[in-house]
Amino acid sequence: MLKKALMCLGFLLMCMRPQGGIAETLDIYYFEYPPYYHKLENGEASGIIVDLARKILASAQIEAKFFFVPAKRILHEIKSDHPAASLGWFKTPEREQFARFSLPIYVNRPAEVFLLRENEQKFRPYDSLEGLLQSGKFFFGRVQGLSEGPQLDGMLAKYEHKTVQVTTDTVRLLKMLESRRFDFMLMPPEEVDVLLQAAQTHRDKFMLRAMNDIPQGNLRYIIYSKAVDPDLIRRIDQAIVTEIGMLPAGQ
Repeated sequence: MLKKALMCLGFLLMCMRPQGGIAETLDIYYFEYPPYYHKLENGEASGIIVDLARKILASAQIEAKFFFVPAKRILHEIKSDHPAASLGWFKTPEREQFARFSLPIYVNRPAEVFLLRENEQKFRPYDSLEGLLQSGKFFFGRVQGLSEGPQLDGMLAKYEHKTVQVTTDTVRLLKMLESRRFDFMLMPPEEVDVLLQAAQTHRDKFMLRAMNDIPQGNLRYIIYSKAVDPDLIRRIDQAIVTEIGMLPAGQ
């Protein structure tokens, strides 16, 4: 009798699992942030991390349903009781209060100061971001709600009076730098070419300047609302290990 009951239970558990060819779905919210994620003319989501996530989710037998929304709305969705996710976010203590995170899926090259080439002489005396900000001579531009990583966020918090924040995206941020609304922004080198193309402006107007106190590139994660099933998150983590391996911790 016990053996028969265990066989029935096993059958029911098998029925509850996704079978071959049958995928669960996951709502994924993204915004315009090339080259990581952006919307093509045909409405499809694309980008470095979008393509990587599609590979990972397919391995986990999960179908991604992408929704293009403003950046501020994404964290609203993650804080809601709706099962939702977003790609490529940094893990911070504040976000861990209301969200879950995957294993890391991508690591940036170290960010650099991105400035107008015409201002090169003004920046030349500074070889650290802290020194640049302490001088009081420069305004820094950033997208509201986005993190630069825990170490840089802690540094930048001391200089909010010298920060210009936008509520849209990095394309708009670049346009504001071009129109001299502030003096510099931070950008990993791999973002530059795609962002300049999206903003329809020319590379020779700008330059990157490395700073000796900017840490190694930040790890990026999939962020989930707490309404997402932990078992589904574990399946995605298993697929991350299978498809890209374990990225080094502590960045």
